[in-house]
Amino acid sequence: MVQSHAREADALEHVSVHQDGTGEVTVGVFSLSAGLAEAEERAAALLGRAVGEEPELAGVDVLAVGAALVPGPWWDFD
Repeated sequence: MVQSHAREADALEHVSVHQDGTGEVTVGVFSLSAGLAEAEERAAALLGRAVGEEPELAGVDVLAVGAALVPGPWWDFD
């Protein structure tokens, strides 16, 4: 559902969703953005569009958006 609202500028790779026992949901947005701030902005915009446009998500609030660097071969570590 979230992925269907992605735009090319979101640089979206994939989305994962995890629900805990309290009913809260964590949405993981894997972005190929160049930096953390950009990834957070794009994820927030994407989630805002999804929540605003999906009738099934009416009343859902995005409580926080944060980004973490994921190490990979593109970091050029020795």
